[in-house]
Amino acid sequence: MYEYANQKELFTNLIPALNVKLRLLKNSNYNDITREDIWNYLKVTKWRYDIDLALSDMVEDIIHTDNLDIVSYYKKNRK
Repeated sequence: MYEYANQKELFTNLIPALNVKLRLLKNSNYNDITREDIWNYLKVTKWRYDIDLALSDMVEDIIHTDNLDIVSYYKKNRK
């Protein structure tokens, strides 16, 4: 199993899945949300305590996370 040197490297490898989720959000008229917002939501709420996550599990989480959960997190945490 490949181990990533840091979160930036992992984020970079997840960009295609994040882009898919971003398109799904934009199709639902959530235009202000960014890849970083999706990443931060999952990092804080879903992956925080997980150990040895496979990249495929993370991709699945990105794609299948409820859009409204991401939007709620975004609204609560936007600057």
